[in-house]
Amino acid sequence: MISIIISSYLPHYFSALQKNIAETIGATYEIIKIDNPGLMGICEAYNKGANRAQYDLLLFIHEDILFQTQNWGEKLISHLNESKTGIIGVAGSSYVPSAPSSWTVSEKYNFANILQGSKENTDSFHIHTTHQNRNKVFAVDGVFIAINKENYLNFKFNEKLLKGFHGYDLDFSLRVSKKLQNYVVDDILIEHFSAGNLNKEWMDNNILVKQNIGSDFQKEIDSETETKVFLGFLYNYYKYYPVNIKNILDTLRFYPKKLNFKDQLLIIKKYFNYIRYSKRINKRINPKI
Repeated sequence: MISIIISSYLPHYFSALQKNIAETIGATYEIIKIDNPGLMGICEAYNKGANRAQYDLLLFIHEDILFQTQNWGEKLISHLNESKTGIIGVAGSSYVPSAPSSWTVSEKYNFANILQGSKENTDSFHIHTTHQNRNKVFAVDGVFIAINKENYLNFKFNEKLLKGFHGYDLDFSLRVSKKLQNYVVDDILIEHFSAGNLNKEWMDNNILVKQNIGSDFQKEIDSETETKVFLGFLYNYYKYYPVNIKNILDTLRFYPKKLNFKDQLLIIKKYFNYIRYSKRINKRINPKI
């Protein structure tokens, strides 16, 4: 039996999903709708919903999805009943880099089984990078997060740290992964009608998550992946923050460990370029400068 918790602000999406769940789930369920047109952060909304749940299995999902798998509820129940299982998701990553980032670290470590579309209802494309039925991951994407209530109560969503709509899934799934094993599964397929919004709130919340949790997860460091993610972090960071000594030092807090010389040199050159073109970058951020 599954309690499905949805933070809702788009009635047409919610109505379509409600009908879709009834037609596909194949298991006893309840839907807990938290009306949330910007009234609260998603961590608070999800915790409110979980407090109202009457069943022992919790599923947190976005409302802009549709299930494509019949009897997916039975499959989910089976997955969550496996020993030492933390979160079940449909997209996630098996590598946690030093720099702030989303779960999408690199193709080498990403696992997903999802039909990705857009709000414009253009044709969806199937992202299918799972290698087996249950793929071990650390981070799980927030579009679909399932967990036993008993385990949820040991972690909960971090509404004190994260106030908006970004970073909640990364923070929650990484904390769970320190005690239990998270999985991305390939026998539940959903279609998702949004690609996300990598705005300033996304950047700031991912920084908070990294400061709160750190990056000590896998035993081996992948220099190429660490460098790629760190350079991506710098690119996103300097969209919103000026290049100055304080901000350079702030970004260096997330400098990856154990990089090879070639990758260290690449990062040093990138910093040199940011400093070299700092006036241009800063003027773009604040035209009044």
